[in-house]
Amino acid sequence: MLTVYCIPGMGVDHRLFRNINLTNCVLKPIKWETPSKNELLPDYAMRLAKQIDTSEPFALLGVSFGGMCVTEIAKRLNPVKAFVISSCKEHKELPIKLTIWKYLPLYKTLNDATYKRSAMFVKKQFGVYTDEQARKFREMLDTSPSNYFKGAVHCIMTWKNKTIPDNLVHIHGTADRVIDARKINADYLVQEGSHFMVINKAEEINRIINRELKDLA
Repeated sequence: MLTVYCIPGMGVDHRLFRNINLTNCVLKPIKWETPSKNELLPDYAMRLAKQIDTSEPFALLGVSFGGMCVTEIAKRLNPVKAFVISSCKEHKELPIKLTIWKYLPLYKTLNDATYKRSAMFVKKQFGVYTDEQARKFREMLDTSPSNYFKGAVHCIMTWKNKTIPDNLVHIHGTADRVIDARKINADYLVQEGSHFMVINKAEEINRIINRELKDLA
């Protein structure tokens, strides 16, 4: 069976992939680590990549910030396929509102608790609508390592990638309110897919990934 290493969105955990069901594949989540001070995204991604067994064929799957990490890992390792979902594969696809933060680096002064409160405040932008979804979202945020968010945001703010691996597949939702689909050159567009469509549009995403891996898994 093919191992698919999964990197979730910023600060959340493996439960983000609970509805992903791939044929002849085993999913193995990669755990977040606290970014070092001023660590750049390529270096951070390769530190996460130490959790990957490269002695056997593998694929990568990343959501949001996890998708950016997958892009960097795929440039340096040799996955049979790399999937990025609700994400960016090069820095020019980042939302303008995020790049503005780079010139007003208030993010460096915020602590984990503030980031978590902010995420919950704008939870509907992520596609979190019900009380049950909000509870699970908060539970996942609480699993992030200490002092994680400030460094993770710094990785995004300073990201300068212009290289897209040939084996990368970009899946994006048309209703993503975090990363606008109109700014994304995606291989697949999921109609009405939100930023966390990996949960509520999993059936369609499973079909896409299974099709892409049909002759590889």
